[in-house]
Amino acid sequence: MAKKTVEHKADKGKTLTLDEVAAFVQDAMRSGANGDELVGGRISWGGKIQKLNVEVQTPAAAARLDKA
Repeated sequence: MAKKTVEHKADKGKTLTLDEVAAFVQDAMRSGANGDELVGGRISWGGKIQKLNVEVQTPAAAARLDKA
């Protein structure tokens, strides 16, 4: 099963903005995420998001599984 990791991270010393989080979600969905994947990440000491990642099954792998 082929998987792709989609990751968005803030520049060093910064945190992700709402627009960057939205871009992460859009990138993950376009990469084949169906919405039930678990999201990982890193949070600053102040509780702000520094990095988000998710593993998604690649569309080519999903097509092969559908044929099985």
